[in-house]
Amino acid sequence: MDNKIVFGIMCIIFNSLGVPCFMQGQTKTGVLRIVLSIVTFGIVGVINEVMGIILGIKVLTMSDEEYEAKKGNISMGIPGGNTL
Repeated sequence: MDNKIVFGIMCIIFNSLGVPCFMQGQTKTGVLRIVLSIVTFGIVGVINEVMGIILGIKVLTMSDEEYEAKKGNISMGIPGGNTL
């Protein structure tokens, strides 16, 4: 997760599938997002995607120093909470 731009784009496009969680090493959270999305017939997936767009924009607009300080602890959506 060294590239801020790649992480921001992955948040915008694939947050509902948990890809940003997997990129941070949070495998359980990523799998839980996928399972919850399936169980709720996509409702949680839609919520996570909207949250991912917001998170991706925040990541892409933060400075490199802020990103490095928060790297590995950036999460937004269901589950995972809002730790950004």
